[in-house]
Amino acid sequence: MKHLYIASTVILNPKNELLLVRKKGSNYFQLVGGKIQKEEEENEIDTVIRESFEEIGLQLTYSDLTYLGEHETQAVNEAETQVHGSIFIVQLTEDFEVKIANEIEEFAWMNPQNYKNYSWAHLAEEFVQPWWLQLNSVNLGSF
Repeated sequence: MKHLYIASTVILNPKNELLLVRKKGSNYFQLVGGKIQKEEEENEIDTVIRESFEEIGLQLTYSDLTYLGEHETQAVNEAETQVHGSIFIVQLTEDFEVKIANEIEEFAWMNPQNYKNYSWAHLAEEFVQPWWLQLNSVNLGSF
């Protein structure tokens, strides 16, 4: 089995909608993020900062990120591959215009009314979705 080490970010807008992206050639929506470049001695936070800018044009700093946790699961786009993910949160204080680039085909803002209409990658579905739904059950008045 192959092992893939990634860092991803839960990007929430002011209404606590969650941004997910779909890469070209994939049917699954996933968190913004990507592979940690260990050969360049990149750490998880540097990966999230780099990938957020490369994939959607969002410029982040260390102080923008809050650690959420780690999760391990089967990769949705690579057979025989286990994904080890470090996940961070970014709470945006104002609306952000997403500018998709690189390997990203499309994006969607998930909310309690539409999230079931999308196929979520395992990492986002197993680890982030329960946390996010709990967050929104407390804040449903914002929708």
